[in-house]
Amino acid sequence: MSRVYLYLILLFIPSLLKAQVDTVHYGDTLRRVEITRPTFYKEEASTMPVQHLSKKDLDNLNSISVSDAIKFFSGVQVLDYGGIGGMKTIDVRSLSSNHTSIFYNGIAINNAQNGQVDLGKFSLDNIESITLFNGQQTKLLIPAKAFSSASTLLLESQKPVFEEGKTSHLKVGARVGDFGLFNPSLLWQQKLSKNTSVSFNTEWVKANGRYDFYYAKGDTDTLINRQNSDVDALRLEAALMGTLKDSSIWEIRLYNYTSERGLPGAAVDNKYYSNDRQWDKDFFVQGRWEKKYNDIYSLLINAKYDRLNLRYKDPDFHNTQGFLENNYKQKEAYVSAANLFVLSNTLKSSVSVDYFYNKLDADLKDFAYPERHTLLINAAIEWKKNNFQIQANGLTAILKENVRVGNSAGTKQILSPSISASWKPFADQNLYVRSFFKSIFRAPTFNDSYYTIIGSTSLNPEYVNQYDLGFTWQKAFNSRFQQVTFKADAYHNRIKDRITAIPLANLFRWSMVNLGRVEINGLDLGVSGNVAMDANINLDLGVNYTYQKALDKTPNGANFNQFIPYAPRNSGSGFIAASYKAFGLNYNVLYTGERYSLRTNIAGNQMEDWFIQNLSVSYQNKLAKLNYKLLAEANNITNINYTVIRNYPMPGRNYRISFQISY
Repeated sequence: MSRVYLYLILLFIPSLLKAQVDTVHYGDTLRRVEITRPTFYKEEASTMPVQHLSKKDLDNLNSISVSDAIKFFSGVQVLDYGGIGGMKTIDVRSLSSNHTSIFYNGIAINNAQNGQVDLGKFSLDNIESITLFNGQQTKLLIPAKAFSSASTLLLESQKPVFEEGKTSHLKVGARVGDFGLFNPSLLWQQKLSKNTSVSFNTEWVKANGRYDFYYAKGDTDTLINRQNSDVDALRLEAALMGTLKDSSIWEIRLYNYTSERGLPGAAVDNKYYSNDRQWDKDFFVQGRWEKKYNDIYSLLINAKYDRLNLRYKDPDFHNTQGFLENNYKQKEAYVSAANLFVLSNTLKSSVSVDYFYNKLDADLKDFAYPERHTLLINAAIEWKKNNFQIQANGLTAILKENVRVGNSAGTKQILSPSISASWKPFADQNLYVRSFFKSIFRAPTFNDSYYTIIGSTSLNPEYVNQYDLGFTWQKAFNSRFQQVTFKADAYHNRIKDRITAIPLANLFRWSMVNLGRVEINGLDLGVSGNVAMDANINLDLGVNYTYQKALDKTPNGANFNQFIPYAPRNSGSGFIAASYKAFGLNYNVLYTGERYSLRTNIAGNQMEDWFIQNLSVSYQNKLAKLNYKLLAEANNITNINYTVIRNYPMPGRNYRISFQISY
């Protein structure tokens, strides 16, 4: 590990020396800095495919959590285990959730144990925008981690914005609905000084999670009530942010999430639920500091400490205790420095270095107690002239693992390149053609390598090559039809050394091996527009569609050329949002085509397609100094009985009512 620390020292020394040279003394004249809302992409000119949901878009969707909202992105499948408390993960272009990095206010959210980030934990109550990049972000002044995955999901919370003469903002709200849902929330923002503000947000989600579903066995459908699917979760979040005298921008954020939930399990073999319980505690503190020293050099520092505790209990497991209980504790420490160099009007470059330390403890017999040191070093360059832009980067990853019991996976060093380009062929047309190639990997998780009996320390990383060619065309009109955007991307993905579980002597003993190869060909299409019917009536509408063939190409495999699990050939979404004075009417649909639940493509493993429709009506107005909004939602209005994950039934028709008051 001496090389790891040497890399960190070499990176930070130039930054510290630069800070000493440019120290601002009392009485110095500061540069004029315009503070605006953060913009992380320019959609039409991006060299990578990008999809974005603004606060307005999120308000128009029937969504409680981030997982609900991202279902409307093309090329995205949300693996949903049912109900409010069920786990929800993102799968982009059938590469699996492990290949998507989740960033919250610019810093990554990780789970070294299993690589899964439950997006159901992240409420939309305090989210300002959601952005999905295929490939990677197109900014250069970002952490090396932002270059290290096949796709990136950015979550940005609301930043304090105060009107002239105002110093505080308070918003309270509550949502109630079927399945015993009670969901109050509070957001308070306070301006402490001209350049400093504080934000506090809290939310409580409580629901019994009980809903009816039909269980089919043979020719008989039985109406069952879903049990043990309750959830009780509390989120507390506080942020302090501001601008210093030297014009640098900083932020410190505290986050604490606690929950208890039932795990109803799969509805199979006349057993419709289990008594399993899970408790989660997630606490992190993270900070950011960004300074533009001059027109040539900028620096971004990120740091984070994260602690996750998971407690799992199965009261029906028979052992000497009479039940099974496991406790897992994860710790992560993270520091990053990104340097941007503007070499000319046409040429920019950046160097970013990230260091992660991850540790996992558990109260299991013969547990490995793994810890991992990860060093990411990324160098990127961008050249832009006239209507052509090209970006390239190379990411070096060094991973070293240690264990207290057994053998470790040792040290790995991997180089991953990427190149992307954007071209505007016609000066008078808002048409942009883009293309990218990206080679990336995902390291085995702690469970892949060290889980008792199943894990294997000899696993190689899972490698992905991505190819994409697409375009975006936008047009504004001087008519009622105000604007239209059309996007299309054709892509080809190849996964090598896919990490796969296979049975050994019996179905109770499995092993993780590198044997899978997958090839994915797909097409993402999207069209959206805005229509002004008259001075008071506006329509926003959009449709997304994805076609893809995700096939198992494992040589000599039993499932060669068959569809991989949970990868539909056809999927899509659409929405219409109408506003008339203070009223809003929103209608949206989600469609997922037929797919298979297991690797063997037989009729018994095929899952039916489903088409879900949601409707909401809102009214917002002002009373004295109070702004208020009322919202009524009807979800799955045709009461479709469906599953996203086989044997995990989803709720039928359900209703929610919410209100918000802002001061």
